[in-house]
Amino acid sequence: SRSNEVDNNSGGILMKKTVWIVRTAICLALLIAVQFFTRSFGQLATGSCVNLVLAVSALIGGVWSGITVAVISPFCAYLLGIGPAFLPMVPCVSLGNAVYALLFGLFVGKYLKEKKPAAAYVSMALAAAAAVASRLMLYALAYAFYRKGGGADSFADSFEALWTHWDVRHYLGIARDGYTNVGDARLRLVFFPLYPAVTRVFSAFTGGNLFAAGTLVSLLCSGLCAALLYDLAAMHLGGRGARLAVAYFLLSPMSVFLACAYTEALFISLTLAAVCLLRRGHPWGAALCGMASALTRMPGVIVSGLFIIAFLARIPREGLRMKAVLRCLAQVGMVFGGLFIYWGINWLVTGDPMTYLIYQKENWYQQPGSFWASTANTVSYLISTCGDDDWLFTWGFQLLAMGYIYILLAARQKKLPFDLAAYSFVYVAVVLSPTWLLSGARYLYALATLPLLQAQSLKSRAAHAVGLSVCAALLVVFTWGYTIAAAVL
Repeated sequence: SRSNEVDNNSGGILMKKTVWIVRTAICLALLIAVQFFTRSFGQLATGSCVNLVLAVSALIGGVWSGITVAVISPFCAYLLGIGPAFLPMVPCVSLGNAVYALLFGLFVGKYLKEKKPAAAYVSMALAAAAAVASRLMLYALAYAFYRKGGGADSFADSFEALWTHWDVRHYLGIARDGYTNVGDARLRLVFFPLYPAVTRVFSAFTGGNLFAAGTLVSLLCSGLCAALLYDLAAMHLGGRGARLAVAYFLLSPMSVFLACAYTEALFISLTLAAVCLLRRGHPWGAALCGMASALTRMPGVIVSGLFIIAFLARIPREGLRMKAVLRCLAQVGMVFGGLFIYWGINWLVTGDPMTYLIYQKENWYQQPGSFWASTANTVSYLISTCGDDDWLFTWGFQLLAMGYIYILLAARQKKLPFDLAAYSFVYVAVVLSPTWLLSGARYLYALATLPLLQAQSLKSRAAHAVGLSVCAALLVVFTWGYTIAAAVL
C-alpha cells in the first residue's frame, strides 16, 4: 500500500542519515586520535595523517562528511596546542580544509568510481602538469638571469632572495605572527587571511620554512588552476579552445605571480572551482569555494552574482518558489561569509571591522573610486613619470593591460555565456576602481574568464601562434623584472 511505501522510504532515509552520522563520527574520532598520538612527532607527521583522514572521510562518508571533519579538525588541533597560535586564523584553516575535502570528494571520488580513466581527467592532469613544469622553468630562468648578472650563489641559496619581493613579505609575516594592532606590522591587516593560513599549514611539510611553504601552495594551486580552467573552457569551447585557454593562462606575463608566494594561484583556483562546481550541479560546494575565494581576496564576493543569475534563469521554468529564494540567499550569504570572517578578524584585532580601509587610505592612498578615473590616472602618471625606473613595468604595462581588457570585453563578451560575461564586467569594474592603482595588470590577470576570451580573440592558428609567442616573450621579460629588477608589482 501507499502508506507502507511511504514508511519504507522514510525508513530508508533515516537509515542513510544514521549511517552518515556513524561514519562521520568514526572519522572524527580517528582524526582526534591521530592528532593526539602524533603531536609529539611534529607538524609534518600530524599534518600528513590529518590530510589522509580528511581524504578518507570524503571518500567513504561522502563530501559533507569530509567537510564536517575538515571544519572541526583545526579547532581540535588548536586545543591540543598543534594548530595556529593565533585563534582568529583557525576558521581560515577550517575553510581551507573544507575546500580540500570538497574537491577531493567530488573530483577524486568521482574519478575512482569510473570504470576506466576518462579522457577529460587525463587532459586536466596534463594541464596541471604543464602549469607546474612551466613554473619550474621560470625558476631556472630567473637563476640564469641571476648568474648572468654576476651572482655567485647556488640555485638553492639564491632562490628565496630572487622570489621574495613586495607583498610576499607581508603574507609570510602574517603566516608567522598572525595579525597585530601595534607597530608597522599592524598594516598587514589589509591582506586577507586564507593564503597565510594555508601557508602556515603547509609549513609542516617544509620543516617550518614559510617561504618554501608559500611557494609550494602557489605551485600546487597553479596546477589546480590549469586543470579547472581546462574543465571550464572545455564545457564551452571544446578541447582545442580549452588547450588555447590554458596556453594563454600559463604564458601570460603576469603568470610569473603563479610562481611566487602571492595569492593569485589560490584565488584563481578557488574562483574556477566555484564556477565549475556550480555548472556541474553542486551549488553548495560552489558556495563553499566562493566563500574561500572571498577570504583570499575581496573580489571573491563577486562570485555570488553567479548564484543570483542561476536563480533568475530558473524562474521561467520553475516559477518563483520561496524555497528556491531562500536557497539562493543562503548560497549568496555563504560566499559573503568569507568577507564577514575577515571583518571579524579586523574587529578582534582592533575593535573595528573596517580598520583595513583606514590603513589602505592612510598608507596606500587607496579608497573607492572608478575604473575610468583609474585609467585617467594611469595615463597621467605614465606621462609625468616617463623615464623613471617604474615607468614601464608599473604604468606602461598597466595601461596596456587596461586597454587590452577593455577591447577584449567589448569585442568578445558575446562569445561568453551571459553569467560569465556579467561576472567579467563587474570584476573589471571592481578591481580597477581603487585610487592610486599600482597592480592593475596583476588584478586583471586574476579574472578567471580572461583565458576564455583570449582563446576566442583570434581565428587562425597562425594568429594564435603569434599571440602566444608575444606572451611568452613578455613572460621572460617580466620574470627578469620581478626577480632581478624587483620592478613588477
